[in-house]
Amino acid sequence: MSNPTFTFLNHACFMVRTESALLLADPWLEGTVLNDAWSLVDRSTSSAALIAALNGCGLPVFIWCSRAAPDRLSLPFLQRFQAEFRGIATFLHRQGRDWRLADELRRQRFALAACKDGQPVALGKDLRLTAFANGEADSWCLIQAGRRSILHLGERALGTRAACRAAAEHLRRRAPRIDVLLTGFADMAWCGNPDGFAQREEAAGQGIARLAMQAEVFRPRLLVPVASFARFARADNAWLNHGRRSPAGLLDAPRLETLRPLIRFMAPCDSIDLERDSPASLAARSEAAVARWVACWREPPPPLPRPPEASVTELRGAFQKYRERACARLYGLPRLLEAVRALRPLAIHLADLRQTVELSYRHGFRLLARDGPADVALCSGTALILLKAEDGYDTVYAGACFWTLRPDGLSAFARFFLPQRMARRGLDRRRPLVMARLMLRTALARMAREVGAALR
Repeated sequence: MSNPTFTFLNHACFMVRTESALLLADPWLEGTVLNDAWSLVDRSTSSAALIAALNGCGLPVFIWCSRAAPDRLSLPFLQRFQAEFRGIATFLHRQGRDWRLADELRRQRFALAACKDGQPVALGKDLRLTAFANGEADSWCLIQAGRRSILHLGERALGTRAACRAAAEHLRRRAPRIDVLLTGFADMAWCGNPDGFAQREEAAGQGIARLAMQAEVFRPRLLVPVASFARFARADNAWLNHGRRSPAGLLDAPRLETLRPLIRFMAPCDSIDLERDSPASLAARSEAAVARWVACWREPPPPLPRPPEASVTELRGAFQKYRERACARLYGLPRLLEAVRALRPLAIHLADLRQTVELSYRHGFRLLARDGPADVALCSGTALILLKAEDGYDTVYAGACFWTLRPDGLSAFARFFLPQRMARRGLDRRRPLVMARLMLRTALARMAREVGAALR
């Protein structure tokens, strides 16, 4: 009987193999995502090599997608997988309120299985996965391979000690001991303008504190960092790489001094025997992996160019179509929200055009004074993507290809494009009751924040 194995592939992607089944998680192995906004730190892996390995494994294949994001489910990988995979594959996703992932997989005509929150799903006689919600659209999971338990938290889940303790208590019945903890240490998120180095340093410290807290609560036998091996790749977001922690920087953090013996880095395609390997047996491989990652961190490729310049006329036309579509999908709700000042028009400075424009669901698109106040700044090509793509806001926000010009610029940006995000998640006229509940919760949460601020 062969032992179950864990193989790290790249960034957030890994594979767990037992005698009865193979689980692949969050496949992104090559190329860029988010319109070239992100690239892999190590570019040695390929979708073709992975698919060839899956074709030769002789096992049923399950593919777990933790959220509907291109670094978790790369569209080029899906297209190649559909054309080249010759076995039996089932895509797994958490059953929840975010329908984007299931809709995308159905469009690609893949076999799907929804994982109910907190309910184990048997993938084989010796492989199980239990999915849990992390907010509306994100997930974390427990993987049980033979006698071993793997807790996969990514870079977002269980960010507080209270949440970790509640999860640990809930998991204790299913997994008395966590053998391997998979968690991130360098979140890919917007954290300040080009001059906001202190803000990025603070975010990096929070990532280390989160990792330490999770290790202290769950007490794993082994901690493997994942989901932190991508970089901001474009000329209009590359500044965000400065201040992020590298693997060597993580190991040097004083907060992790007592945990260092448990932390083991893996290079792409490194494997662990889940029965036999230990932190001690993996020490030499971890040192080699850190050296490899440090070399990749120190030798970044030149920044990729930002999207081609768009004219004001193109942007005006794109916003007109966006506005009509958003209002039709939500029964005119965006106009109403703006009328009652729950939303306000968004002022955007187009840096490459040296022009400021205002977007309004009620009044449309208009030019402002070139040096007038604005909420956010971005390049015209990015603005065109923002307006034309169905997931334009998610792409631009995740890609972090913008900077703020007012203290509340980020929240104004997010609120204005709430209608697009709701429609993208299926929370529109297709699901009116769910849409209404979301809007009610959002309104109540905003009122609570305003009351809290007033009381303080």
